[in-house]
Amino acid sequence: MKYIAEIPVRLGSKRVPKKNLRLINGKPMVAYAIEAAKNSKFIDKVYINSEAEIMRKLCDDYGIDFYKRRPELAEDNSTQDEFNYDFLCNIETENLVLINPVSPLVLPEDIDNAILYYEEHQLDSLISVREEKLQSFFKGKPLNLSIDGPLPMTQNLIPIQLCAWTVCIWNAKKFKEHYEKNNYAVFVGNYGLYPFDPIRSIKVSSEEDFILAELYLKSKLQDKSEKIEYYE
Repeated sequence: MKYIAEIPVRLGSKRVPKKNLRLINGKPMVAYAIEAAKNSKFIDKVYINSEAEIMRKLCDDYGIDFYKRRPELAEDNSTQDEFNYDFLCNIETENLVLINPVSPLVLPEDIDNAILYYEEHQLDSLISVREEKLQSFFKGKPLNLSIDGPLPMTQNLIPIQLCAWTVCIWNAKKFKEHYEKNNYAVFVGNYGLYPFDPIRSIKVSSEEDFILAELYLKSKLQDKSEKIEYYE
């Protein structure tokens, strides 16, 4: 199979307990990633990768496959490199597409566009990023501006790129080979940073994130044909 989707689900979240199963706008949060993957034009098969048996029933309910992760790969210190490698050692595919279950605003077309970008640029790995045009510092040092002069306008800044992990793609063969040689492989080979929609890359890591994501899911975008009025 050319593209298999993996939705990694671990129930041991400390900040938002069992957040992947928590209802958000009437559905378990993980259901949004499942539905996006199932409706992608390019995904051949969808798996939940989890240590929790409760996920097997959810997979049955949504008509997808379950991959039972070993408990030691579901600890707080388990890495993406480790559980991806374990998955790829047991599930055959040309390319692995990771869809983050804590990004409930992702759409099928987001996955498809990422795959098209991956193919067009002949990448070995694609990491989704959120771009921000903000004056930025790291450890007190400026990243995208000079402090020896006037403050640059935000629209003229080179955007910083924050790893969003909403959708990521890897060449399965190269990932496995690199991991076996180096014990890591997320940024394997010719990697690309794929700019993702800042709203749809919202990641639920706290109660505040959960509330924000649910508000977006409940709201409807304003009809662009509708007249916009201003205070006069």
